[in-house]
Amino acid sequence: MTMILKSTKISQDMTKGQMSHYYLFIDEQLLCAWWDYLDYWNEFDPDDLVNNPIAKEKMEEIMMAVEYWEGILDQLKEKITFQDIEDYLALNPHIKKNFLFIRT
Repeated sequence: MTMILKSTKISQDMTKGQMSHYYLFIDEQLLCAWWDYLDYWNEFDPDDLVNNPIAKEKMEEIMMAVEYWEGILDQLKEKITFQDIEDYLALNPHIKKNFLFIRT
């Protein structure tokens, strides 16, 4: 059974602070999705991914999740900058960046 993720439109009413917080959350979800993809990739040899329909479907599902999270991040990047996020973090030291954001 294939997972269905509907595209999400972010609220235009969010403040820069809310968008910054949401960006950090979504960034974390994207990191988890990529780790899921890599973990699953390592479980199979390349022939299995081509010849095994269950493995192929699982990889496609994980990739859909990656694309879902990336779609939300792309929308947020149209509204805020990395400097906006850094400013938000400076005002909220109890909130930490995740590994993926630090690398971007």
